[in-house]
Amino acid sequence: MPLSVTELVARLKHAVELQVGEQCVMGEIGSCKTASSGHIYFTLKDAHSQLQCAMYAFRARGSAVRLREGLQVELYGKATVWEGRGSLQFIVDRVREAGVGTLQQQFEALRQKLMAEGLFDVSRKRPLPAFPQSVALVTSPSGAVIQDMRHRLEQRAPWIQAYLYPVQVQGKGAENGLARALHILGHPEQHHLPRVDYIILARGGGSMEDLWCFNEEILARAIAACPIPVVSAVGHETDFTIADFVADLRAPTPTAAIELTTPDAAILMQSLQETELHLQRRLRQGLQMARLRLKAAAQGRLSRPQELLAPHHQKLDTLADELSRAAETRLRRAGDTLNTAAARLSPRIPQRAIEAAAQRLGTTAQALTRNTLTRLKAAAQRLDTLEARLSAASPQQALERGFALVRTSDGRLARHASDLSPGDRLSISLADGRVAATVDTITPDSP
Repeated sequence: MPLSVTELVARLKHAVELQVGEQCVMGEIGSCKTASSGHIYFTLKDAHSQLQCAMYAFRARGSAVRLREGLQVELYGKATVWEGRGSLQFIVDRVREAGVGTLQQQFEALRQKLMAEGLFDVSRKRPLPAFPQSVALVTSPSGAVIQDMRHRLEQRAPWIQAYLYPVQVQGKGAENGLARALHILGHPEQHHLPRVDYIILARGGGSMEDLWCFNEEILARAIAACPIPVVSAVGHETDFTIADFVADLRAPTPTAAIELTTPDAAILMQSLQETELHLQRRLRQGLQMARLRLKAAAQGRLSRPQELLAPHHQKLDTLADELSRAAETRLRRAGDTLNTAAARLSPRIPQRAIEAAAQRLGTTAQALTRNTLTRLKAAAQRLDTLEARLSAASPQQALERGFALVRTSDGRLARHASDLSPGDRLSISLADGRVAATVDTITPDSP
């Protein structure tokens, strides 16, 4: 007896589900459509065949993979026949991007291998220069990454000379070009290239497959062997590659690599200005302290003022010389740094503004030096004057001129004849010693 269509389709469905059943199939998603019910209908294809697939809404809502045309996937589900049309269909329970699991396993295996060899050790990582003068940017010559890095570099440290080494940063064989770039930049004399202070490997974000060339062993060993410090700036902040672990510094993004490795010109200029103000304050404080000490010395009664003032006079001379030399050295170094930065600026940076700033800095340094020397000279002259005045007012000087100090037996100074009586014993201090005497008679001055 002939079978009805329904019976034949039912037998086909039973046979497919029994003989094929649950399977894992890999391919590329072709046409893909989401129905109003939330069910997703799509085709899975390879070079020779295609298969109708369906993923029901409750499965789709729990899937971490967003199905889209062109995506390589691994599908886990059950083969069946749709009775409504009698067509073969694959009902999807779970989906995973093809290759991700394999790549992750390769990543972890290489990470463990290189870690065991010590390529990730902190002790082998080299420090980057605090004030670099040149950098090599190893990245694609097109795209936003190189433009963003150049723009940020010009903002923060326009004196740094940047060299672009163009390479392929995605696709098969890209790791070989990256490794060769590190070898050439690490030995510039052999290739007639200028030596740079450090190297940045840079690439924008992407999938694990897009960034895979930065997970290859040949590149990891090239980074470790490079004699110049290497910064890895690959992908976004959440992306990690083998290159990040081997590099001397890992930056979360390409622009962050510029910020982490360069000083800020604006902050440097502010620091220089603050140093100048600090020196001026210290100078004023020193002069004020000298004035206070001179005033205190002038108000005191000293028998030998020159002996007390001499050490301070000598110390003031020493401090004056040290302060003058320190100010000149500090400002000269700052001027040299600014002149060097100006000489290395890109032609797009306004040269006249740099020259004017350098000239103003030189003028300020000369004025500060002259002001320092003038103030110190005035302080020294005032100290000499006070020393002379104190010396002239000294009791010892009065004794040298023929005067004498008369004290009674109890040590009091005898200022008036009426303070004494015949028979009192006296001690008379002269310029070169003391004399003991006794009062015989007292003759008061005539009125």
